[in-house]
Amino acid sequence: MIRTIFAIAAFLVIQCNNPAFAAVDWQKVEQVLGRKATALPGDVHRFGFPRSDLKVTLDGVAIKPALALGSWLAFMETHEGAMVMGDLVLTNEEINPVMERL
Repeated sequence: MIRTIFAIAAFLVIQCNNPAFAAVDWQKVEQVLGRKATALPGDVHRFGFPRSDLKVTLDGVAIKPALALGSWLAFMETHEGAMVMGDLVLTNEEINPVMERL
């Protein structure tokens, strides 16, 4: 899942920064990512990717994925194309492969 998110984000940023860039069709982006964006101020489109595959406890208390285990990407159109920011929730085993890809 993490690799797919990275690949899609990289593709979208490259395409949006293409000189032939036209306005982003956010419905198509939602279709590719398989989820609806949350619209934020400043025409930012945020996509959440909760890590429901992780079972995490802290001091015996289960952490729910929606509370703290969510990766996300937020896109914003700029006059030069698009910008993306986000966070990734990774396990120790995922860190090195993700850093190599970056």
